[in-house]
Amino acid sequence: MTRVDAHVHVVNFQQHLGEPGALMRALDRAGADRAVVSGLAVKKKWASTEPMRPAYYLDDNAPCTTYPMTDELVADLVGALAPEDRDRVAPLVCGLDPTDLFAVEHVELMIRRHDIWRGVGELLLRHDDLTNLTYGEPARAGHPALDPVLDLCAQRDWPVSVHQDSSSAGRWDDFEYLGELREMLDRHPATTVVWCHAGASRRVQPGAHVSMVRDMLTTYRRLHIDLSWAVYDELVTREGHPDAAWVELVGDFPDRFVIGSDVFGDFDGLPAKLDRFEQLLDELSGRDAERVRHENADRLWFG
Repeated sequence: MTRVDAHVHVVNFQQHLGEPGALMRALDRAGADRAVVSGLAVKKKWASTEPMRPAYYLDDNAPCTTYPMTDELVADLVGALAPEDRDRVAPLVCGLDPTDLFAVEHVELMIRRHDIWRGVGELLLRHDDLTNLTYGEPARAGHPALDPVLDLCAQRDWPVSVHQDSSSAGRWDDFEYLGELREMLDRHPATTVVWCHAGASRRVQPGAHVSMVRDMLTTYRRLHIDLSWAVYDELVTREGHPDAAWVELVGDFPDRFVIGSDVFGDFDGLPAKLDRFEQLLDELSGRDAERVRHENADRLWFG
């Protein structure tokens, strides 16, 4: 069985880099030939007001800040891999500030410094608690700072992975922020966008979510869905079993979905996080399951 893990963060929220060999061993245990890897665009601050060292962005009230150096850490990891393993990873640039009109210059700098990149992302845009904890203007799809970034990606045939909640936690059963994503997609029809978690989050799970995703996939032919994290754990599966409406949706658009572990910095949990998708894939035809399991990711990032 061949798999591609389409969502691996090689650092944690303190920007501590995982061990390259540990990543390869985790992929081997998971039966994954390849992985799409990135850093994290923000770093959690350990403030003097917080008595305990934070491990996660939700651990205390201290803020997060944009951390461009994360892309250099990804380049370090790729450079430390054995030569035969480097083709197993597709690195993404993510350390830009998505509210800075200079953002595209960071991507261009990373291109000049390292000839390794296969795309951009995960861009952390609307992200409930993380947005509230991050300094400065809230990042959002449709922000003018992202226009030249998406144009550059279209020119290079690079996918852009984005985290954009469909709504806020206070309006969890609505689609408050969906218009921002539509605005971005309307302005950039030539750019391939991978919507991480399909707009779902811990506290954002609208009841009409599957219908919304169907409408988005129908309207935007270059839009893809990354089924990792909350969308799979809270919506695609219910009481331990795949939801029939989601099985039907994936079966109707089998070339538009990818799977990912969404681990960050620690790779021990990667195999189990990929294994859980087999419940959904077992409900699909064999051909469609292979598309979701690895062929779509191969086409997007390794082709």
